[in-house]
Amino acid sequence: MKSLEYKNYFFVGIGGIGMSALAKYLHYYKKNILGYDKVQTNLTKKLVNSGIGVSYTLKESMSDLIRLNPKNTIIIYTPAISNDNKILEYCYDKKFTVIKRAKFLSEIVNNGYCIAISGTHGKTTISSILSHILFQFNLEFTSFVGGIMNDYGSNLIVNGNKFFIVEADEFDKSFLELKPNMICINNIDSDHLDIYENYQNLKNTFKAFTGNLKRDGIIFHNENLEFGGYKYGLSDKSDYYIDELFHGPFETDFEIKSEKNNFGKVVFGMPGKHNALNALAAFSIAVKLNLNPKKIINAIESFSGIERRFSIITKSPKILIDDYAHHPNEIKSIVDSVKIMYPKKSNLVIFQPHLFSRTKDFMIEFARALEKFDKIFLLNIYPAREKPIPGIDSTKLLKIIENDNKKIINDGELIENLEIDDSDIIITLGAGDISEKVESIKKLILQNAI
Repeated sequence: MKSLEYKNYFFVGIGGIGMSALAKYLHYYKKNILGYDKVQTNLTKKLVNSGIGVSYTLKESMSDLIRLNPKNTIIIYTPAISNDNKILEYCYDKKFTVIKRAKFLSEIVNNGYCIAISGTHGKTTISSILSHILFQFNLEFTSFVGGIMNDYGSNLIVNGNKFFIVEADEFDKSFLELKPNMICINNIDSDHLDIYENYQNLKNTFKAFTGNLKRDGIIFHNENLEFGGYKYGLSDKSDYYIDELFHGPFETDFEIKSEKNNFGKVVFGMPGKHNALNALAAFSIAVKLNLNPKKIINAIESFSGIERRFSIITKSPKILIDDYAHHPNEIKSIVDSVKIMYPKKSNLVIFQPHLFSRTKDFMIEFARALEKFDKIFLLNIYPAREKPIPGIDSTKLLKIIENDNKKIINDGELIENLEIDDSDIIITLGAGDISEKVESIKKLILQNAI
């Protein structure tokens, strides 16, 4: 059976950002969607409210699966789910068709004009901006995005199937399933070393990914990389570049140029140099789709951002910034932007490390990035899919941070520590459940309690 010919779709790990987008896509096409996740979140609540069935226990999931016919049901899972998962074991035993999300998604997007956004950082921002541009031009497209776009309240836009925008995830080498017409490579930094072992293997896999490009396909990449195709960046030697970059307190202004054209000024609501470059990447792709440059800029300026991507939650009496950053280079981009935007304001970062393996692999790099903040509150490591690694914890990280204004904060201590803190800016960073603490911090600030 082809991907859209099944009657029933069961997602193991349906609450993931990528899985939930795919579930919503199939639900849009009137498929029967069920799924399991170990915790209830805002994402799973929205799925349930839309009519998708979600179970949170093994017993409930088994009850759902017993009622499904293996002949017209497909089971979709992510690499974050281990092969000894009881649900998957049951599905294999009962002869269900079982497939990884990346493989299933590729069967959908490879049938259209596929625009694959890749790179260690920035995929979600570029994909979201490009999706917003195409929506403003009313093109027939579907986009699967790894974050919640503020303009749409969703990680999915379905507006037709001529074009597909998809994040090409390097984790578990998932992006090798894609056969794109356009590839964007935003950056390549060491990460997922549990998969790749070293940077060279990671880079080689990106190179292999470019080999999947369809005939007459186009590559876009950051000027610091060498992959052929079109370069974008800050240098006037790039095909598309940023000039006259200015950092305001809540936005970034810049001009987009090429060798022959000054496309005009952009006033962009997502602060930071890294976000200006993300916007430039989306602009470069849109121009090659033969869209009007002036209207592209208008679309970029109307883009209102993504949840947890340099999201300015409060502006007064204190500035609260929330971001998904969970890699040392992402943290460095955040602290550099904060210091440029607010040079006279004191700052405090609350960071939750994500994964024991990532913390182990980049312990020194995390320390060097974090110590640039004025003050550091360090939460315990969020394990996600991993089991603890002996000797790897936030206390070890704290010891090598060369900044005297640092401390470990347990969950129950965060608010009481913030109540007595006098920092002008508070920044929450991490890919774990730190996002669930933002609302209480916001409330504290708006009540003038801190």
